[in-house]
Amino acid sequence: MAMLRSKPLLIGGVGLSFALWGWWQLQDVGLDLETLGLWGLMALGGGMWWLRRDRPSLTVNHRQQSPLTAAQLAQTQTQTEQLITLLAAESPNFNPAPYQAQLQTMAQPTPGPLQVAITGGAWVGKTALLQQLATGEGWQYQEATAPKDQTHLVLALVDGDLTAAAWLQIQQWRQAHHQIFLLLTKQDHYPEPQRQHLLDTLRQRVTGWLPPDQVLAIAAAPRPLTVRHHCTDGSITETQEPQEPQLGDLPQRLASLAAHRETLTRGVQWRQLITLQGEIKHQLNQGRGDRALPIIERYQWVAAAAAFANPVAALDLLASLAINAQMFLDLAQLYRQPLNLSQAQTAAASMGQLLLKLGAVEVSTQAIATLLKATPLTYAAGGLLQGISAAYLTRIVGLTLITHFAQQDPLHPPTTFNWEKLSQGLQTTLKQTQAAGWLRGFVQEVRSRLVSQPG
Repeated sequence: MAMLRSKPLLIGGVGLSFALWGWWQLQDVGLDLETLGLWGLMALGGGMWWLRRDRPSLTVNHRQQSPLTAAQLAQTQTQTEQLITLLAAESPNFNPAPYQAQLQTMAQPTPGPLQVAITGGAWVGKTALLQQLATGEGWQYQEATAPKDQTHLVLALVDGDLTAAAWLQIQQWRQAHHQIFLLLTKQDHYPEPQRQHLLDTLRQRVTGWLPPDQVLAIAAAPRPLTVRHHCTDGSITETQEPQEPQLGDLPQRLASLAAHRETLTRGVQWRQLITLQGEIKHQLNQGRGDRALPIIERYQWVAAAAAFANPVAALDLLASLAINAQMFLDLAQLYRQPLNLSQAQTAAASMGQLLLKLGAVEVSTQAIATLLKATPLTYAAGGLLQGISAAYLTRIVGLTLITHFAQQDPLHPPTTFNWEKLSQGLQTTLKQTQAAGWLRGFVQEVRSRLVSQPG
């Protein structure tokens, strides 16, 4: 009961639902939905003025992906340090020393040759190019399906126009601040006009992502040249003469790029920082999730008890709205989301509409009713169905919220809900929780709790 006394929004909404039920019983008239909506707004907004303390709006930080500057790298390092501090503040047993040591290591340039990943589809000439570049000074080459964090340069090979998948890969690598050369291999397979046309097409495809001088045509292993010999006796013989590799400006461009080691290393450091941030965020969300589940469980039991004791379905919706609004506030506070009372009320109502739109209320009620029919207990069957349904819907809303909050930037959370993503997350949660085994166990648990309560 201590939890309830500290939640006036919850008390107001649930209490009013019972007051309206009693008033309903004394009146020989129906209560239309418009009147109910008015009372609902009064319950959720009236008497709670002191809770309306708007948190300051936070501006979302849109990082520029390219080119990566020293200032941007420093900003990313600062953000990583802030995440470590945040995790330490929320997790008393967390030891920040290993992460801080990693930060110091990342700040130092990596010695040794620069790492180059040669990528591309099958039979585009990766091995042939590797053999030609193996002795390249200052570089260390290896074939790879995708570059790693510590890769300084990517040589992306294609033997024709870009596929959609290849274009998407280049875009993603550039967003991760990889330096890339796009190489049209096997240029000897094309006559000069077609070769130039294809090269121009590739440069046009990657406009805005790669400069034109980083899109080159090569032939690391040209096809042998067929030579005809006319003999004195009039016969003709043919021989195959090997051709020298045609790497064009690639060796010169690589030599020039090697002189800018600091720029190449900057991208490696940025990716290592982002990977470290991912590890920290995972730990942060894991801890928050462990603390969020008991919050959801408390509110699901409150929702179940309120719906079980209140036989009027319309008033049950009012109580559920108040319960979900308070749960929104508590979970937002746990995840440090900028959500105030008014926004929580609106979000709870919008989530309810979303549940109706997706058919979650009808489907879950039918599934729960089917499971209840299989049990011998029929006491207060209507209230029992409403109570279990309210608990279930409250739980899936809560699970959807913590998944959604966990996907946000913990340092720069958005000031509004992305309802498209919330809708997708809600559908995923519904599928996961509507599995027969899970739902049956949940129904049994809530049923046992409700019927064991003293009347």
